[in-house]
Amino acid sequence: MQFEWIIGIAAMGIAAIILLVFIVFIVSFLIQGIVLGVGLGFVNGQNRNISSTMVTSLLMALVIWIPCLGCFIAWYFIKSRHEVGWGGALVAWLLGGIITILVMVLLLMFVFTGFWAAIIGGLIPPLP
Repeated sequence: MQFEWIIGIAAMGIAAIILLVFIVFIVSFLIQGIVLGVGLGFVNGQNRNISSTMVTSLLMALVIWIPCLGCFIAWYFIKSRHEVGWGGALVAWLLGGIITILVMVLLLMFVFTGFWAAIIGGLIPPLP
């Protein structure tokens, strides 16, 4: 009765975290699809258009969660869909992953820095 607002705030916090994870996953997927084309350019891969790299990125996102085999299956998708060797697939995968992580860190730093600056600056009122 008296503490229902705590449960409401906790539920909103959990929903916000789930939404944030979903947004980060979608943005990361889009960046990975774009950057994979750049990585394939370094290894002379074929089919580097955005639709082909997005499909490859989606396939990689589906299998990368498999323990011990996910990376090899992702490399196989790159190798077979873009006509590169195993070494080229590894290089394209690493370049795509490193650039995606850098872009996501910079993006999250930008978003959260603005959020905390708004709270400290008093633009967003604190919770009751």
